[in-house]
Amino acid sequence: MDTIYYLESCIVSNGIPQRIVLDKLPMTIGRSTDCDVVVNSASLSRIHAQIDYQDGKVVLKDLASTNGCFVNHQRIESNTDIQIQVGDIVHFAGIEYCTKVEQDTDDDEDHTRISMQTLPKHFAVKSKEFAELLEQQLVTTFQQIITSRNGDVYAYELLGRGKHPALGASPYELFKIAESLNKQIELSVLFRRQGFIQAELAGIDKPLFFNSHPEECHNPDKLLKELTELRKLHPSLTLFFEVHEAAVTDIGAMVEIRNGLSALNIGLAYDDFGAGQARLRELTEAPPDIIKFDISLVRGVGNSESPRYRLLASLNRLVQEMGIATLAEGVETEEDAAACKEIGIDYFQGYFYGRPAAIIAD
Repeated sequence: MDTIYYLESCIVSNGIPQRIVLDKLPMTIGRSTDCDVVVNSASLSRIHAQIDYQDGKVVLKDLASTNGCFVNHQRIESNTDIQIQVGDIVHFAGIEYCTKVEQDTDDDEDHTRISMQTLPKHFAVKSKEFAELLEQQLVTTFQQIITSRNGDVYAYELLGRGKHPALGASPYELFKIAESLNKQIELSVLFRRQGFIQAELAGIDKPLFFNSHPEECHNPDKLLKELTELRKLHPSLTLFFEVHEAAVTDIGAMVEIRNGLSALNIGLAYDDFGAGQARLRELTEAPPDIIKFDISLVRGVGNSESPRYRLLASLNRLVQEMGIATLAEGVETEEDAAACKEIGIDYFQGYFYGRPAAIIAD
């Protein structure tokens, strides 16, 4: 009998394989149909990771993905091989797998076999630990700088992280657990409330961009009530509410949210613009203050002769002519930064300018 390694997931989804058998390596994993294993999750990069067999060991390599690979909740460096062993927890962005082993009794089969069948039973999600995280507010906040064209710090984006010892810090992992328990809005609210508290204690006087879960926009009354309470608690903060492009589907709801935010003196930003279907109609009927161009439009824009450059330049011109400021997300190289400035984008965010860092109170 041959020893077969495989990865198992607790996530129930048509787009996410629940068992990946590692019997023919190397194997690539990502959103692209060119990958050996296709995982239909927006959090994964097109070609996210590779698993190989080297010197008798199964090794994982992160292929410079946006949201990273994690082994036992520790992010691995891009393009670096790391051994994975039976019992290890592996994350591709927020998708969790457990490394397991079994004996293969079919000695004659030697071709690639990637099994995506439903498991006879699902792993129990970490509901007890997650309940503790919510009840004890075991989260913290990181900040990432947003710069203006002259290089000065214009604002910060608030980014939630977990602090429960039995759960990962990654918000992607935590939101996957939250969604399985229908607690995604509670987690989003907790991240937001803790972020405002820490920012105020740290004396941050720059604008603060804060995130929302797409589900929150389906109930504008509840969302605006919660934001009204937060505004009363933090009247001095300059705030921008970020809405993911995928949530901008109900124009009536977005108009209501837009008007409610204006009454609270909170700006509106459409996040990840261009990641999916760029909804131009919403720009006219529920116009934001800022559009954040998705990393998929920004990465590799450094070549001024490329179609990507021309597309971003056209979109930037269109948006600015509507009186909306623009921001490039995911700027990671000097070439992309220079191209975005040449195009005329107003603000910039990404590893080239600074990685997320913990907020330090005064």
